[in-house]
Amino acid sequence: MDNQMILSIGTKTVNNPQKYSVALENVKINTNQTTGKNEEEASWRLHIRDVKESDRGCYMCQVNTTPMLNQVGCVDVLVRPDILTTGTSNSDVIVKEGENATLECKATGRPEPTVSWRKEKNMILKRDHRDQLAPVRDLVGERLELIKVDRKQMGAYLCIATNYVPPGVSKRVYLQVHFSPTAKVKNQLVGAPLGTNVSLSCEIESFPPTINLWKRGEELVSISSGERFESHEWPHPNEEWKTTIELRIKQLQKEDLEEYRCIAKSSMGEAESTLRLYEIEGVTQSTRATSVSWKKLNRVRGNYLTTPKQTYSRPNILVEHKTTSAFIPEKRKFIPTTTSTTVDPRVPLTKDQNAFKHNEIFDVSHGSNVSLDYNIIVCLFGCLIMIFA
Repeated sequence: MDNQMILSIGTKTVNNPQKYSVALENVKINTNQTTGKNEEEASWRLHIRDVKESDRGCYMCQVNTTPMLNQVGCVDVLVRPDILTTGTSNSDVIVKEGENATLECKATGRPEPTVSWRKEKNMILKRDHRDQLAPVRDLVGERLELIKVDRKQMGAYLCIATNYVPPGVSKRVYLQVHFSPTAKVKNQLVGAPLGTNVSLSCEIESFPPTINLWKRGEELVSISSGERFESHEWPHPNEEWKTTIELRIKQLQKEDLEEYRCIAKSSMGEAESTLRLYEIEGVTQSTRATSVSWKKLNRVRGNYLTTPKQTYSRPNILVEHKTTSAFIPEKRKFIPTTTSTTVDPRVPLTKDQNAFKHNEIFDVSHGSNVSLDYNIIVCLFGCLIMIFA
């Protein structure tokens, strides 16, 4: 009320009629029972168009009588939040790994807005009392303090200002954590047969991103379309400082059996990792595979005779398969073990100590009453099933 200004007299607006208007409403004529005179009763309303923050204040309705009558009404204008340019971090904040970082966000509005911070893709990581990174969903305050920044804290942070006057407002601040590159191969020895395709993989961690290349020995691997060598890169979907690079070699040849190095270079430094490619000899693919599962062949005086589960393949060259069945006299069962070696099932097998093979007679000891002739027939029958299955 310090800066007073007459807005209207009666229903006539005398100041800024486009913004202010006065209306007389609910007019009633009542008869005063004491004086017998008619009295007018009405409501006077002040209308303010296109309300702005500058319209905040108190307004007085005055009736010029003796004595003068007045009534005061105050208007509070609510203002949605807004983030200021001054006092707010730029869209990109750059720090080196191990340094401290501060993200700031200043906002105005009425009532005064609350400022909170969130990370765009996952939770905020802050150091706890043990100096370990701990996840936090959101933090309240105009300043977000990050101590000894780690690469895992890199990413987009959202400053959100709200004061219950919709809509809220936010600003995106991207924290870049720069550090020297590192390179690591998944396997230091990679083997493959000649004539096949092989892939060499290497994981790079760096920010800013690196220029990546492969060397074979001391020579740079030539990558061009249509050649036997191809290079591919895949950035990590959630951790932008990680990249996997892969070198694909088609139709492996003798001269390709070398030492390979993946090399990563950036403005922060250079890193490399080494692996060796060697030949795997004598590997061919199976042309036919069969399997024999455990089956009950016969029952002799309460004893079960079974054959072990085996898988045979008929490759182009002789390949050995390990399997054995041993007889346990106390339980009178054949139990599979892995101590002896059999060759291709088409080749007659020989007897091994404490084990039985087809084409041999198994000797039952320790007072067993099982017939030897019957055991021979049953063993031969089981082996024939394994051979021709």
